[in-house]
Amino acid sequence: MRTEEYNRITKEGNVLDFGTLKETKKQLGINKLTELESEIDRILTENKILKPELHNKSNEIETDFYLIDLNTDQIEQIVFMFGDLEVGSLGLNYETTYSASFFAKMLDKWNNLPDYR
Repeated sequence: MRTEEYNRITKEGNVLDFGTLKETKKQLGINKLTELESEIDRILTENKILKPELHNKSNEIETDFYLIDLNTDQIEQIVFMFGDLEVGSLGLNYETTYSASFFAKMLDKWNNLPDYR
């Protein structure tokens, strides 16, 4: 794959990074959403976007991106899960916490997928 095409796909497509998918899988497991957890496993196995030949971290999984091919209902379940986790992590007076901020960032990543907006 050419660098220009890779950059376009990873910035504009229905794509998420390895760290986001790893955390999503973890939270789906904790929340007993096993069917969606299996779908994330499938994405990690089958939907990796090949890096350009000259990528400076071609062997590091942490820099991998994956095509998200879930349907709208599945993405919505993940968005709701992270929304609930964010709200559940607020402080006693509804002030933000590190955890609430983290879950808000995860929520934003899923909520901002081009095909979901």
